[in-house]
Amino acid sequence: MPLLKGDSFMAPSYKTLCLCLSLFFLLFSAPDATASPGYTAGISLSPGNTIALIAPASPSPESIAPTVKKLESLGFHTKIASSAYKRFGYLSGSDAERAADLNALFADPSVNAILCLDGGYGSGRLLDKLDYPMIATHAKPLIGFSDITALQIALYEKSHLASVHGPLGVTLASKPVSSYSWQSLLRLLREKKLSPHPDFPPHTRLIPLISGTAEGRLIGGNLSIIASLVGTPYALQGKDAILFLEDINEPSYKIDRMLNQLWQSGLLRDVNGIIFGYFTNCSYDEGDFTTQEILQHYADLAKKPTACGLPVGHDMNNMSLPVGTSVCLQVTNTATSLSFTSPLFQSRETKKI
Repeated sequence: MPLLKGDSFMAPSYKTLCLCLSLFFLLFSAPDATASPGYTAGISLSPGNTIALIAPASPSPESIAPTVKKLESLGFHTKIASSAYKRFGYLSGSDAERAADLNALFADPSVNAILCLDGGYGSGRLLDKLDYPMIATHAKPLIGFSDITALQIALYEKSHLASVHGPLGVTLASKPVSSYSWQSLLRLLREKKLSPHPDFPPHTRLIPLISGTAEGRLIGGNLSIIASLVGTPYALQGKDAILFLEDINEPSYKIDRMLNQLWQSGLLRDVNGIIFGYFTNCSYDEGDFTTQEILQHYADLAKKPTACGLPVGHDMNNMSLPVGTSVCLQVTNTATSLSFTSPLFQSRETKKI
């Protein structure tokens, strides 16, 4: 309605005033629904940098010395969390000790990367004890997989931290050591700019399940751990993401149960694409669905571009993946590929990726 009539001022009605105020707050106060948060990463490594060792879950003191020897032979300095030498039941020190050590390593400016010594169990017990705001301002790569998935997912969600899904100290210290796994990790840590296409081990390729092209941030890890986070404040959100999953020693019906949980929770609906890695020793009884049949079933349900065969997880050759970076998944019957479209590391002046 007009506010002026002739030379006299007409006060707006209460309804009109409320409408104007509502429009003002919608236009200027609402967040941009299309904006995606930036994900911080550390700085690419070079000889002379320091890699800290920690056991945030199960103890592995026997792996410390060979891991240190390996890293120092390549010119890296090492720093060892005090809790890595401890044992508290099936954990490497108490929850308070392990969390304090992890917070301290992130806060320590002399530490350039953090390598987890072992998985097992216990990372999830630290999630409510981490200083997420501090970690967000002290970005550096957290390296590991398996149970370490709990930390990587929580830091991704709460601190917007990119990390490295890669080998543990215990696997790098074992004999024989996969040269592929070791070189894959070193290449990822040293590259200032990611190669567009990751190197696969010989005779390994992605196998198409559902055709299509998808883009998004690469997130995921161990299926059992991701399922265990559903319903917690640290649950993985799948919007605009490419989800990768792996697991070990789970019969096919348990793989079914966990994927069904991700389907019912909405995660498999929300992601843009799915890539299955190793499902090592995931057996089935005679007459049961095979693990491969289960993976195909949920690929068909999700109706998103899906592939399997990613060399990631509990196997000799474990590709290091930059969790939190942007990727493109292209799935066709003739050629299936995964390509990196944003860097893991940037300069100290521009840590957003």
